[in-house]
Amino acid sequence: MKKFPEKMNIPLLLVLFVCMIACSGEDEPVTPEIIPARSEMIFSKTGGSEILSVKSNVTLEVRSNEESWCRVAPAPSSSDAVYRYTVTADANPNTNDRSTTITVKGGNIIQTVSVVQTATDGLSITPTTFNDVTGEGAQIEITLTANGTVTVTCNDSWITEVPTRAAMTEQTLIFNVAANYGDPRTGSITFTLGDLTETVTVNQLAFDFTGIGMESDALVLAAKMYAGWNIGNTLEAIGGETAWGNPKITADYVVKIKQLGFNAIRIPCSWNQYIENAETYQIRESWLDRVNEVVGYCVANDMYAIVNIHWDGGWLENNCTPDKQEENNRKQHALWTQIANRLNHYDEHLLFAGTNEPNVDTAQKMVVLKSYLQTFIDAVRATGGNNAVRNLIVQGPNTDIDMTHNLFGGMPTDVVPNRLMAEVHYYNPWTFCGLEQDETWGRKAYYWGVFMVSGSDRNALSGDETEMKSLFGKMKTKFVDKGIPVILGEYGAITIRTGLDVNQEAHDKSRNLYDETVTREAKNHGLVPFYWETGKVVNRNTGEIKDHYAIAGILKGAETGKYPF
Repeated sequence: MKKFPEKMNIPLLLVLFVCMIACSGEDEPVTPEIIPARSEMIFSKTGGSEILSVKSNVTLEVRSNEESWCRVAPAPSSSDAVYRYTVTADANPNTNDRSTTITVKGGNIIQTVSVVQTATDGLSITPTTFNDVTGEGAQIEITLTANGTVTVTCNDSWITEVPTRAAMTEQTLIFNVAANYGDPRTGSITFTLGDLTETVTVNQLAFDFTGIGMESDALVLAAKMYAGWNIGNTLEAIGGETAWGNPKITADYVVKIKQLGFNAIRIPCSWNQYIENAETYQIRESWLDRVNEVVGYCVANDMYAIVNIHWDGGWLENNCTPDKQEENNRKQHALWTQIANRLNHYDEHLLFAGTNEPNVDTAQKMVVLKSYLQTFIDAVRATGGNNAVRNLIVQGPNTDIDMTHNLFGGMPTDVVPNRLMAEVHYYNPWTFCGLEQDETWGRKAYYWGVFMVSGSDRNALSGDETEMKSLFGKMKTKFVDKGIPVILGEYGAITIRTGLDVNQEAHDKSRNLYDETVTREAKNHGLVPFYWETGKVVNRNTGEIKDHYAIAGILKGAETGKYPF
């Protein structure tokens, strides 16, 4: 062992001691620290740039795992302990969200930052066209793929979306296409997501009436009615079918009317007295069956039949007022739904008339009446089947020609084109047609037209043929010329005058001429004539003619009158 000299310089020893202390120690290791300012960066579909700050005490290596659309570049920093990087994302052309990861590495430490970018609006519709959709109506299915909330717009009222709870990215939407009783038509459905729009085109065929017996529209059907007859004071009688003195209608009676030359029958009906449930307005089933039976008598003889809701105690006719409007519309809808359902099986030989003689003389009441007529149409159409296209009849105010001309306005709305008719009645002058005793406002008239008796105070003072043509002309202009035939639901010189003060021949010939003239001029102006009869003209039991003057006049007028359509 080497020994140091016994004597050494003290300062030198001090230096050696310090050196030994210094040389005996080692460098302490540095612990890396990497702290990103955020763990996730979110970019919109349009892309852009964001700053990522990282606190670190070591040199960093930062990169994106998806450099094609997400890139990282160093950015200036004012702190020695904080590194800054610009992260740039391109616009996302895809319809799905996308993501990647930024890796931050320093020494043996690695941190990651998630990058998420939302998708561009995506909207895919298939198919985009439906051709030859059946005219009877159908459901169509559309597959929708989207990455956002889509607004669906049916651009045509006859195409409606069926509500669905589906909220998936891909879903099947169902749409109802209503029956098309007009010409072939084209509609569309629009789907909108942001700035994206897709359109589906629906091409629908017309309804094919061939073979179902409902081919005739209003004008065609009106032209088929040669002469019309009322079975009055019977099925509308309050108290029952025979309550007003007439026997029950039989199949033989209907055959007799057909043999006389009539091919259309109006069947006034009461319904209110046969309601069994006041809340639901349920009609007694046996009464529905009875009306069905009488309609069957007509159709079986190839005759046209009109069923209405007649006076019926006046619940509707006398209450065309705002205070009764809501209640009466509920009742009107309930009754017509039942009537239409029970009689739906009949073909075009059956027509429905919504009311009879509604008591309306003001514009306000006319608004209420229009609502009743609209309810009638809507209720019948909703029962489907033959009723979806059945010809329907709506009544003017009081069925008075002048009031109808002045107050009626336009026709109610119908989903089926050209299947509505209007209705008025004609007893002008009433002093000749129906007045049974003298009144302060007028005296019974016995004579009309060329058969008026010179010097008699019983001649009709108004309502001559010129006035008749003028009134019928108003209906032709208002309705017929616009493609809407008019039912002259009631008319006739219905009161027969007898007695010592009557020139019977002049009176009978007056009635004959009047019935002939009304029937002829009605047809010439596009009004379909239905004579009002309550058992005075034809014996209800035997079918024998009781009033040859009336029958001869009606049939002569029906033969000489020609419809303008």
